[in-house]
Amino acid sequence: MKYLALFVLLLFAPVALVAQSASKIKKEAEKLFAEKEYQKSLNEYNKIKEKYIKDIDLKYNIGCCYYHLNNMEEAIVYLKFHSENATKPAPKTYYYLAKAHHVTNDFRAAALYYKNHLRTLDSDAPERARFKRLIIQCTSGPKIEQINSAAVVSTLGEEINSAYDDYRVCFNPRVPNTLFFSSKRKTVTGGKLNKNNQIDPINGSYRSDIYQSALVQGTWKQAEALPKRYNTNMSEDIIGFFDNGYQMLILKGFSDGHREVVKENYDEDSIEVILPFAIEAGSNHWDGDHFFATDSSIIFSSDRPGGYGGRDLYYATQENGIWQTPSNLGPKINTEYDEASPFLAKDGRSLYFSSDGLSSMGGYDIYKSIFNDSTRTWQKLENLGVPINSPADDKDFFLDEGGLKAYFCSNRIEGLGGFDLYSAYFRSPKQEQSKNSTPQNFIQVLNNKASLVDNNVSTNTIKQLTPVENGGTTTTDGEKTIYNIAPIYYNAATGKIEGSRNTILALKKLLLKHSEAKILLSAHSDNSGNEVNDLYLTIKQSEDLSKELIANGAKNEQIWIRGCGQNYPIANNQNFDGSPNPIASKMNRRINIEVYNINHLKDQVSINMIEPKVSSVMQNKAYERYQILLKGLSYKIQVTETATLFNHPIFTRFPHATTEKQPKEVNVKYMLGLEKTFDKAKRIFDQVVQQGFPDAKIIPYVNGIRMTEDQAQVLFTEYPDLKKFLEFRSN
Repeated sequence: MKYLALFVLLLFAPVALVAQSASKIKKEAEKLFAEKEYQKSLNEYNKIKEKYIKDIDLKYNIGCCYYHLNNMEEAIVYLKFHSENATKPAPKTYYYLAKAHHVTNDFRAAALYYKNHLRTLDSDAPERARFKRLIIQCTSGPKIEQINSAAVVSTLGEEINSAYDDYRVCFNPRVPNTLFFSSKRKTVTGGKLNKNNQIDPINGSYRSDIYQSALVQGTWKQAEALPKRYNTNMSEDIIGFFDNGYQMLILKGFSDGHREVVKENYDEDSIEVILPFAIEAGSNHWDGDHFFATDSSIIFSSDRPGGYGGRDLYYATQENGIWQTPSNLGPKINTEYDEASPFLAKDGRSLYFSSDGLSSMGGYDIYKSIFNDSTRTWQKLENLGVPINSPADDKDFFLDEGGLKAYFCSNRIEGLGGFDLYSAYFRSPKQEQSKNSTPQNFIQVLNNKASLVDNNVSTNTIKQLTPVENGGTTTTDGEKTIYNIAPIYYNAATGKIEGSRNTILALKKLLLKHSEAKILLSAHSDNSGNEVNDLYLTIKQSEDLSKELIANGAKNEQIWIRGCGQNYPIANNQNFDGSPNPIASKMNRRINIEVYNINHLKDQVSINMIEPKVSSVMQNKAYERYQILLKGLSYKIQVTETATLFNHPIFTRFPHATTEKQPKEVNVKYMLGLEKTFDKAKRIFDQVVQQGFPDAKIIPYVNGIRMTEDQAQVLFTEYPDLKKFLEFRSN
């Protein structure tokens, strides 16, 4: 009897082990399903689905896995089986079936399943309005299918896209052939976090990080997350790059829609600065999808009160360093539903954005509208049609610089899951991306601002010749770009610059970002060399620096260079006993910088002039007195101009000898004197001519900048003494 019991136990042991194994697999599959690990869950379900062939709920879970993995054909099979055989189908069964048919362009079947889902909802359920809208979109779908966007659409591939949400493409001009985007994939910093920002693999979700991918020989390489300096446990979404790529703007925070815009120096050491771009971001309203039309104008999406319903598009401008109250773009753009992801083309009038209104073919479609300056209104919306739009959500449209290519994100069926990134190639360039307009954009038209610059010629000329005011050392000026500029020091023996790279970098950025900006580089020397020769050597010192700036994108006309030689020390080259003072000599071997023609951008730019600190014991007032003489109107005498070093005793007989030119000019202009009236300048001029320089000229200056005769004609009402100069030139 004992052996018989053992035999029976052994006979049924494999069955028990198999049953135990299947039960364990099912439990693991359900756990993975709850954690939204759909591919892993499906793998486990497929091992046991034959054993649980009568399990109706298991069929539902498998159908949901296929749905979330974008295999709609299989999803429909399993979900339909569940809907027809379950006594009470799972709450979302008809919804998933409707969406599965919708994204496969079966609009009629989708509408029927949406109606079935509506019947499962309470009569006062708030989501009923959404499904009624989806039913109407199913009737719009066949019409939009007939609109062709004349584009070829392709996915950016598995190296960039993931099974999760990938979105918001942008580029950095400093990093060619590299694409930056946001993603909520598994590899993000921090893992899955719940609403309390705690790790939660079941109820949590992945926050967003910023990734990049390089294009090498026509192929996008595997996307990589930016360093943890940019990506933290919070959500980081890329907004774009400014300042010719040196500044990166990020939307950062824990809560979706309640985040701050943060400015970072890209690829350089910096301290992040929180900017007041997310207007009223501290409120309980959602603000997002920021697009900066200029440094001082923004378009964004918000669900703040006072709109037309859902999320609307707004614009706002900055004045005196403060962002003004946002204005709604109006009912021709906004609907009672959601509008998102604005993009304004280069012409400042062509606005692209996404909307899930009634005219969409499903979810968000991408639209375009053109602003009419004369009527100050938006023209009728244009749905971009297929293949750019789909029955799924299509967002984050972005035109490249040439207008032949666009990028967008979509959660359409052919993707890897979630939102994927796509490119669209046009057969001819979009003209709205070909050139800028005047006024720069529709916001300036609506605000009656044709230009940021004063149109009065005289006032404008004075502004161009007025050095930039010191913005101080404050670094909390909203979205201002702050440039720290200090004197640049060089080695006496080699001429090489010493320890001034931060200032040079600031100058490069400034001149690239603001093409109207001008700078004056004035080089000085100590007294160790020949007094006259140093006039030539110092302008060559300035010239070397100007060549570096031009090689990095600055224009020749943005820079004026000057050699001041030994004339204006800031420290005494000798000690009280007459011995050399090496510290003072080092301070005197410098290039001083003045910045001009950006005072009209004071709301965007702050200049922090860092003055050298000289002890009272060593201090020399020569440079300070020189700066006072330069203010306002003054005159100098141009003795001669030559391409070589010119050593003549006349430059020791008269004060304020200097040299000057623009970087690409061959000849160096040798100057004498610095007088505040024309009469005094004329007396020096006469003496210079008598000493053998018949081609000498009197040159007027305003704030140290050489004036043209045309500028003098404009400014003689501001500086009456110029009338004598103009009369002299006309004789």
